Amino acid sequence: MAGYTMHVISHTHWDREWYLTFQQFRMRLVDLVDNLLDLLDRDADFKYFNFDGQTIVLEDYLAIKPQNEGKLRKYIQNGRILVGPWYQLNDEFLVSGEATIRSLLLGHLIAEDFGVVTKVGYLPDQFGNISQMPQIFRGFGIDNCIFGRGLQLVEGRKTEFWWESPDGSKVLTMLMAFWYNNTQRFPEDPQAALEMANRAKNQLVPHVTTPHLLFMNGVDHLEAQDNLSGILKSIQEQLTEDQIIHSTLPQYVQAVKETHGEWETFKGEMREDRHCQILAGTLSSRMYLKQENEKSQTLLEKYAEPASVMSWVLGKEYPQDYLRYAWKLLMQNHPHDSICGCSTDQVHAEMMPRFAQVQQIGEELTHRALDFVASKVQTTEEANLFVFNPLNHDRSEVIEATVEFSLGPATRSGVHPIIEQAKGTDVLSIEVIDDEGKSVPYQIVNTEIITQQVLSPIELPLAQNFRRYKLLIFAQDIPACGYKIFGVRPSNKRPIGGSLSPEPNVLENEHLRVEIQTNGGLIVKDKNTGQTFVNCNVFEDVGDVGDEYRYVKPLHDKVYTTLNSSPSVSNVLDGPLCTKYRITYDFAIPESSAENDKTRSNALTVCQIITDVQLRKNSPIVEFTTTVNNTAKDHRLRVLFPSGKSPLSHPLLKGGRGYFSHAEGQFDVLTRPVRPPADWVNASPFYPQQAWVDVNNGQTGLAVINKGLPEYELYDDTQRTLAVTLLRCVGRLSGGGESPAAQKTPGAQCLGIYTFRYVMYPHAGKWEDAKVWKTAHQHNVPVRVIQTARHDGDLPGHLSFMRIEPANLVLSAIKKSERVDSIIVRLYNTTDEFVEGKFSFPGEAKEVNLVNLNEEFQRQLATSTNVVKFSVAPKQIVTLEVKRET
Repeated sequence: MAGYTMHVISHTHWDREWYLTFQQFRMRLVDLVDNLLDLLDRDADFKYFNFDGQTIVLEDYLAIKPQNEGKLRKYIQNGRILVGPWYQLNDEFLVSGEATIRSLLLGHLIAEDFGVVTKVGYLPDQFGNISQMPQIFRGFGIDNCIFGRGLQLVEGRKTEFWWESPDGSKVLTMLMAFWYNNTQRFPEDPQAALEMANRAKNQLVPHVTTPHLLFMNGVDHLEAQDNLSGILKSIQEQLTEDQIIHSTLPQYVQAVKETHGEWETFKGEMREDRHCQILAGTLSSRMYLKQENEKSQTLLEKYAEPASVMSWVLGKEYPQDYLRYAWKLLMQNHPHDSICGCSTDQVHAEMMPRFAQVQQIGEELTHRALDFVASKVQTTEEANLFVFNPLNHDRSEVIEATVEFSLGPATRSGVHPIIEQAKGTDVLSIEVIDDEGKSVPYQIVNTEIITQQVLSPIELPLAQNFRRYKLLIFAQDIPACGYKIFGVRPSNKRPIGGSLSPEPNVLENEHLRVEIQTNGGLIVKDKNTGQTFVNCNVFEDVGDVGDEYRYVKPLHDKVYTTLNSSPSVSNVLDGPLCTKYRITYDFAIPESSAENDKTRSNALTVCQIITDVQLRKNSPIVEFTTTVNNTAKDHRLRVLFPSGKSPLSHPLLKGGRGYFSHAEGQFDVLTRPVRPPADWVNASPFYPQQAWVDVNNGQTGLAVINKGLPEYELYDDTQRTLAVTLLRCVGRLSGGGESPAAQKTPGAQCLGIYTFRYVMYPHAGKWEDAKVWKTAHQHNVPVRVIQTARHDGDLPGHLSFMRIEPANLVLSAIKKSERVDSIIVRLYNTTDEFVEGKFSFPGEAKEVNLVNLNEEFQRQLATSTNVVKFSVAPKQIVTLEVKRET
């Protein structure tokens, strides 16, 4: 192929925080932008600068230099500075699919405000790419992708190809095979500059399908090359057949498109891990960050936004500004150097206040919205429980609730005397009734006398005393995306008796029998299928001499498990609705690595592990809460669940049989082999998950559900054991010796006390048959309960604000539109089959439209109705817009 066009892209890759803190890097950012604006002012031949696909850099810069906003806007509007489509470049596997959509949505809003959105699906340094990214890009009108990690050049692979999502969405994709710095900075000498251009050309030519070559002029945190325009002229003067141009990513993409090549198609997720290219160890570095992120995401997506929509429909102002602020705070923690846990200790220390602030805002918004809705409900008791279900299916389950009865008026005098009188008195009996006045089974967990602040916008805080009951209630038929009221009143009735522990160290309900062995492992019998699982919830600890990016096994490792332990076991809660046992281990493991990381030390340290095993009435799951006091360094701690599953045939095996895991991803369920391909040298055998992972043989299966524990592995052992990582403890940012990332990070050893929550779910059939996602989401998104008083209201005792059917359609978002006064409802099809969907709601909508992920109109579905039917393709993401009657 003769006559190549070399597209030189001036850019920087902006890691907001990494081996320096955000504020340290921001000083460099301000210098970069100041110098860039000066360069654009004085050199008309320096045409373009690509700002890494981000818009958060505009906010970070203008917070310091607001006086330069006009100049920034000018150069963005005339196309010389290119920003967006992202808010920030988030890691794709460690955040929810909804969070990725929000980064693109917010990036579009900011870039639109500044003038122009760069419609390039830019993924320069994400540690692999999710399967549904082509569909997500298409949802924002982006038909292309340029990426750096996830696939590598192997024999026969070209740098241009189609990338296809499971729903069939395709984007034209270009691999930066020689990274985003293949012409990082041209030498000033004309001959040397030509030699650099030719080297880059010669690298690319064997692998490209078009005459257009991508030359990335920049790298992490580099400023624009201020003498570039002259250098490019000197190179062009020396070229005979080729041309070199100062270009942009959109111009390069358009040029490639116009060649109309016959490109091959790659389907699914990009996690090709030859030579640790995707840095898979970041799935488990600083696990506490992943847990806080899951908590924050769930709070905004499943509670604050849906509850705010409910209250908005009833007349309360929608808190758009606060929600956007909370999302921005959360997304500041989503870049790969942040959420992946691969930065300095100080960087990660500064992430925690962001998570805390997101949770403070989310909790307050949720409470205010639910309190407003509850105030509109007709209630009959002095104390009522408003139970909010944010999921798109009705629920009947044992729920946790707290109810308080006043012990006297609020005062300014601190502790009211009645609190002393109340101490030691008998617990008052209560009765729980549903909205039809029928008595509801409940179990008292504990009672206490408390003093609370009473806040008012017109008075100083007061103090008031209450008797608080912590209850378990068997709540039935809680409506989808709605609420149900339960009354609580003093009564002479005693709670129903009974036990879910028929004998010592045994938990049993309608579906499961759980026996605690002397070593602390569990024997779990599934009454519905007859399958038995042995040695469940055993802990395994191995050495790790890697770094924040990579798990590295010591040359002479020592593996420790709790199989031969003798833990203490005690029953800490029992009743007709729930029983709980506590298993306490003194787990002795090596205190650190030894002999220059070749092995583990002979000196042992005790890591106490306390696991609460819980079983609720009529529940098909075993719940675990495990607290670890980590006193060891340089190790990895996992919890194990042997599945005992036989091989299963699958198209990936081309007619053979083998072992596969099925894990929830972002708008997808991923099927993965037990081991990566043999030609992936130094590949990691562990994978990412969202809420659950499953292994089955077609007839029966076992799912493990988690909250914020994104790393799992399916062992290639006789029991096909599912392993979920709890802790990975290392002491270096990067062990490769590269500067400046080769820093000590003692905080990454994660010494101290950590708590983990996960679930075991035996089931019949495949994961699709068992609707594993439904059980997982029901566990991870529990109902929210607030107390409300007696009051008149127009709303009934139970109400569904909307329903999405069937259950194969999973709700992803209920929110207000970013641009207009309408409701946005997003859902996706988990299955490989077409689904006929039904969306219904009380009242009547002016119209219901299909919109894209950028909330732009696509087509009208219905007008003046409260029921809408629509078809959803396999693995399709659908966004609906509901315009209300005003």
